[in-house]
Order: sequence, then structure tokens, then C-alpha cells
Amino acid sequence: MHRLLLCSVGTSLLTGPGRPWKWNPREAGEFPPPAMVEGWLKFADLVQASAETNTLERMEVGRYDRIVFLHSDTPEGAYCAERLAAFYRARCRDVGLERIAQLGYGAKSFSRGLKALIDITCRLVREARENRAVSNVVICATGGFKAEIAYLNLLGALLHVEVVYIHELHRDLVSLPTLPLAWDGAFTFRNKDFFEWIEQEPRRSEEVESWLKAEPLLRSLVEDGGDGYTYLSPAGYLLYLAGRELEAAGEPVEWPEPSPVLPKEKDRVSNEPHERPDGWERYVKRLCDIAYVTSVRYDEKLHWGERVRILDPDHGTIGVRFESRGKRLPMRVETTARGREQTELVADYIRRIR
Repeated sequence: MHRLLLCSVGTSLLTGPGRPWKWNPREAGEFPPPAMVEGWLKFADLVQASAETNTLERMEVGRYDRIVFLHSDTPEGAYCAERLAAFYRARCRDVGLERIAQLGYGAKSFSRGLKALIDITCRLVREARENRAVSNVVICATGGFKAEIAYLNLLGALLHVEVVYIHELHRDLVSLPTLPLAWDGAFTFRNKDFFEWIEQEPRRSEEVESWLKAEPLLRSLVEDGGDGYTYLSPAGYLLYLAGRELEAAGEPVEWPEPSPVLPKEKDRVSNEPHERPDGWERYVKRLCDIAYVTSVRYDEKLHWGERVRILDPDHGTIGVRFESRGKRLPMRVETTARGREQTELVADYIRRIR
């Protein structure tokens, strides 16, 4: 199983300090030769190289992961995404590129670009959830336009997808975990005819007004196009698609039953011979304190790969690795979770334990 990392792309790869080339977005000069950038990346400090490599380095990207770079509809956005894709193809399972049509510098088309971003992200999340080989989806929302990052954060909250980012002044990754939030699906369902009608084709503003009189709450979800037509705003489109995705997903997954085993009886690690990374006792105790954990055992086979990964979704078995100062403690964690969805809930919680 592998993670799917959806990574928004900006231009920091081109414009950051310490590059062996000079490029200024205001001058629209020629890009440096691709081979120069890709060769430089091989030996660069990835924390400093770009916003995207900084985030992915903190995510400990490895050969089990798949990355999709989401880039703007601009030459520089495509250029940076292509260089990053070339670099990471040798480091992970697979790399993809998605151009966000009309997401650029033109204010008139930017709303359509945000809608394209929402469409593509929803599609990728849906496909990942239908693919049993994908263990987890994470949105890496560090690069790109500020509005793009804001919408990815909201989309992650509504679709129950973890979002991570790192500011250039932050040393650590900031995670916005899946939240117990939901767009009122009943509102989307009640107004389904309106959402589908306005999305079928451009609608005259006076036609839309008749709908808005009947349901005033819809007014905040549309915008005047300045061409005699009224459209769903990017926010309205996001909420509409999120409601539709949640309706298709069915009832939310419930947490598993708590384990009857006492925390001190779950620890099967302490008496095993293994490396002793600093802080391991506190971390193992933290795992044993989780209500859904039944046992924590040492497992030599889990030294490498994703730090937290699902081993057996049917029986709720999760591989966990604790690291400190170059030493690693690999563990097999048994839980009361049953099925992929419940096991992913518990795994996601464990990912946030440090």
C-alpha cells in the first residue's frame, strides 16, 4: 500500500536564494536549462531548495509513495512542476502532473481556475479512496497562489483529508488533521436541482434571481460574471462538490470499540532486545494508552518504509516506527479496528503522535 500526496506547486524553485541561475518573474526571462535545475536538485539541501521539497522532505517521501503535482496554468508553474516531477521519479513509486486550467494571473479567469482545482482534487481523492492500494491521502498545500492554498485547506476539511504545509520560517511541518466537520449535506440535497441547473450551462442573471428569492441562503454561493450571467462562486462550487462527494461516500465511519486490555498489558516491546532511541519509553506508553490498541510488539521487518502504515486492514494491524537521533524502533500495533476505513482512522491518529 502507498500514500498519495497531492502537492500544490509555486515558483520558489526558480526564485529562491542560492541558485546557480537568475530568474525574475517580473522580467519574464528565459528559464534555466532543465538539466541545470535537475542536476542542482540532486545535491541541494531539500529543506532550502523549494517550498515543495521542504514539505516533502518533512513527509519522509519514499519509494512507497505516489506524488501528484498540481500546478498553475502558467509557463513557470508548469516548468517548476516538471523539474520536481523529474527529481522525485527516482525517489518514489510514481509521479503525476495535473495542470489546473485557467489558474493563472488573470483575475477574470481565476475563479474558473479555482473550480478546476476543486474538480481535479475531488477526482484524485475519490479515485484514491476507490483504490485499495492507497493507504492514505495527504494534501501538501505549501506552494502556489494563496487563494489556491486556502481552498485546498477548506477542501481537505470537508473531504476529511489531512492537509500539511510548512512556512519558510517554520522548522517543523504543520499538520491540519482530518476534522469532524461536514458541509450540511441536507442543504445540498434540498437544492440539488439548483446546483445541477446552474452548472449545466451559463444562466442569465434574471433567471438565477428567481431561484435566489425562493432560497436566500443560495445567494452567498453565486457571483455575477459581469457578462449578464450568474455562476456558482468557487466557494459555492466547492461546497456543492463536497456535499455530493459526502453523499456518495455514505455514512461516516465510526471509531472501533475500545480494547478491554489494560495499557500496561499491551506493552510487548520493553522486554525485547532492540535499539533504544531516546524517548522510546514515552512513545510506547503513548501508543499503549490509545483506547483502540490491543498490543504493541517489536517487528524487525518494519525498519524501513512509511513511518505509519497499514499492514492488515481486515484485522486492524498497523506498522509504526519511532525514530530518534538515527536509531529506529519498528513496531507492529494491533488494534480493535476492523476494515480499511476504521484502521485508517486509528492510523491517522497515530501519525500525529510524536
